[in-house]
Amino acid sequence: MEQINKVVKTEAVKTEVKFDKAAYITSHGGTKSSAIRALTADGKTRGEVAKLLDIRYQHVRNVLITPIKKAVTK
Repeated sequence: MEQINKVVKTEAVKTEVKFDKAAYITSHGGTKSSAIRALTADGKTRGEVAKLLDIRYQHVRNVLITPIKKAVTK
């Protein structure tokens, strides 16, 4: 007797969350660099950050490997 294997495909329901990059950037210091650091601190990967902010992966990498400059006080 032949056995028939049935493959049941379940569709994963994707919930799409709108990401307002302009609001996120302004709420985290007003620069893309500060938004990049905040997103990575939240556990996002470099690739995810690049997609969310609509920038290149290389930009994200450069920001993360460059030390933060100290603010000049007078």
